[in-house]
Amino acid sequence: MSPPAKSRKILEELDLSSDSSLSDPPSDLDLDLDDDLALYPTPKISPSKSPHFLPPESASGPRTPVKHTKFLEPEISKDPRPKRPKISPYFPNSPDPPQSCLPFPPIDAPSFGLVQEQLAHEPFKLLIATIFLNRTRGGVALPVLFKVFERYPTIHAMASADLTELVSMIRCLGFQNQRAKKCIGIAQLWQTDPPVKSKRYRKIHYPKKLDGRDVPADEYLDDEDPRAAWEIAHLPGVGAYSLDSWRIFCRDELRGLAKDWKGTDSDVHGFVPEWKSVLPQDKELRAYLTWMWLKEGWVWDCHSGDLTPAGEKTLRAARRDGVAHEEDGNWVLQTSPVKKAPNGLHVMD
Repeated sequence: MSPPAKSRKILEELDLSSDSSLSDPPSDLDLDLDDDLALYPTPKISPSKSPHFLPPESASGPRTPVKHTKFLEPEISKDPRPKRPKISPYFPNSPDPPQSCLPFPPIDAPSFGLVQEQLAHEPFKLLIATIFLNRTRGGVALPVLFKVFERYPTIHAMASADLTELVSMIRCLGFQNQRAKKCIGIAQLWQTDPPVKSKRYRKIHYPKKLDGRDVPADEYLDDEDPRAAWEIAHLPGVGAYSLDSWRIFCRDELRGLAKDWKGTDSDVHGFVPEWKSVLPQDKELRAYLTWMWLKEGWVWDCHSGDLTPAGEKTLRAARRDGVAHEEDGNWVLQTSPVKKAPNGLHVMD
């Protein structure tokens, strides 16, 4: 079973591939080797001035060895000027850089605060959001994202967008040509070949290395096939971050297994929400899953997916507003409450 020819034509016209993403070096910023050499040309060495050059043999006879020139070592001053220390001995060493930290809402809060939660029932907009957020801080990307949604509120509007206008709107994000092409490409392909249940496409090396290599590029799989493939992997610009976000927040609803990613109103026997099987690389998605697992009383390891029962101290911290710090990719809740000292500084109990 292969995708329609019309879908393949859309990708070719926009010079896009469903296997590309912003996680890979964007094509509008790539430099060819020849460009690098033009910017940083290799200095030319005259053969006659090279001490190791032997002139080629001529028709008149064998080449004559060249006498090597002896190069003298430069003289070093006997009394070099002492160097001043770079770090003042009168001040203590500066502390190590602070660890990455994130605020954590209580586990009974209605949401964690990710934009994906807000767009979970609009999978097209969620994918566009992941393209905007990839390699860009949310504080920069989200205001631009919602302006774009105001200008292009529907899939049809985005599919008909003027590329130059869209590039101009998102220029401040960087990679604007790549992002704009992929937004338009996703919309156009969504109209002709939207994501549906039982049509799964390959994504090379996702979720694990070598996954997808056993699936032909121009075919899709049904739900009975055990090979790794995904309902949105044929869309341009869908990389690991987009797939992780979509699997966590949208896949169960698309497949008709539940009304949302939390498993609401699921009547499937033994149903396990998709988010429980995702091991994302993105820090915020990892933080979100850490929070979701704490809701169920577990401490989750982001590398292996292993679960450990959360202790009472951790659960007490999870029930109040708190802060988590990163340790080897995992988010660990600060279990001691933060209080304000009389001098205005924050201290730990």
